[in-house]
Amino acid sequence: MDILRIIDLVSGKNVSEYYRVYKETQWFSQEEMRNYQIKKLKLLVKHCYENVPYYHNVMDRIGITYHDVKDLSFLSNFPILTKEIIKQNYSRFVPTNESTLKGINVSQTGGTTGNILNKRNDAQTRSSVWGSYRRFYDWMGVLPNDRILTFWGGHVIKHGLKTSFTKYVSDKLRNTTSFDAYDTRSETFDLIIKTLCKGDIKLIRSYPQALYALALKLKDKGINVSVKAIMTTSEPLMPQQRALFKEIFNAESFDQYGCGEIGAIAYECNAHNGLHVTEERVILETNDKDELLITDLDNFAMPYIRYWNADQAIFSEKECKCGRKSQVIEKVLGRTCDYLVGINGQSLHWAYFWHLLFDTEIAINRNFVKFQIVQMSSDYLLFRTVSDPLSKEDKSTIVNMIREKMGNMQVEFVLEKDIENTASGKFRPVINKLL
Repeated sequence: MDILRIIDLVSGKNVSEYYRVYKETQWFSQEEMRNYQIKKLKLLVKHCYENVPYYHNVMDRIGITYHDVKDLSFLSNFPILTKEIIKQNYSRFVPTNESTLKGINVSQTGGTTGNILNKRNDAQTRSSVWGSYRRFYDWMGVLPNDRILTFWGGHVIKHGLKTSFTKYVSDKLRNTTSFDAYDTRSETFDLIIKTLCKGDIKLIRSYPQALYALALKLKDKGINVSVKAIMTTSEPLMPQQRALFKEIFNAESFDQYGCGEIGAIAYECNAHNGLHVTEERVILETNDKDELLITDLDNFAMPYIRYWNADQAIFSEKECKCGRKSQVIEKVLGRTCDYLVGINGQSLHWAYFWHLLFDTEIAINRNFVKFQIVQMSSDYLLFRTVSDPLSKEDKSTIVNMIREKMGNMQVEFVLEKDIENTASGKFRPVINKLL
């Protein structure tokens, strides 16, 4: 039995079947893919009308039914969906037949927007996402049993033996060694370098900036290693980072794009002409500002039709040299989030604060709506929240955990009625005034 089937048995998903299908559909003509999408869209719209109160009312008001789904232009009948609309109508997005949907998970997401939403998805959605992810491994030339090193953020607070055991089993099944990008101690870098120098790591998965810092240390030490591929996520991958990764790790970089509500959306193939949209599971449109409107074809637990996530994207007008006919994103805009810089020069990824607030349950207990951390000077942070008032203990916990990473920073807490977006309409959870 292969590793995908073992993971499916353990997790209750069906990744192996989606992967099998997506290996074939990647070579579909544009007409074949449109037909595939229309079939899935019709099923989604039928489900929405019959089981999702919000969409039932929308469709009745407009005067449309799932029988009207003839082509993708049908989507233009639907109003644009925002995170605020979902939050205001949350119970009406919960399907009346949710008991028939397998493996519904509820978790928090804010992504780079910092605007908190309890997202929902089912086993079908997660299976589709991971099936497309496994196909991405093929594009990178990575085999199922190849050893992987991950270097990105994880939970700040460890939640007991069950969580630790689940993480341990998951890493073992995926042949993965994980390191925390929030831990920037020299000892951690030394351990990562020691792991890489063993020569059995084939894929590195990381935030670009975290891996860039590691690559600079390797360059200073005169160390080069060889892996099959570098996979980056969560931040824009800059040309100078690609160049250094190729020099130090002797491998090409492969970027990807997704968002917390939808999951995987687009991946870079080995032709490196942009990111292929996973059209089997999403339909992408843009508004007049090049902002994405996303329809998730898989998620019946919380349907997203024409969801505006505030990211901008530029699409390529050329077909990719790899021969795949799928839509290609030439450039994703709006994912840049500043790092904060500690007194000792350490850089701290914005997602650390996300995990801090939820792992300590402060965000849950104080009903966080938004938060933003602004670095005003080298030793002073402004911590803005739209929430219930923080207790003295809450503030002490946050300050202590910030100081663990950044040194003796001064932190001022400000309770806000709202936190403004940038001029482009994008909310930034972290702003570094020093940059």
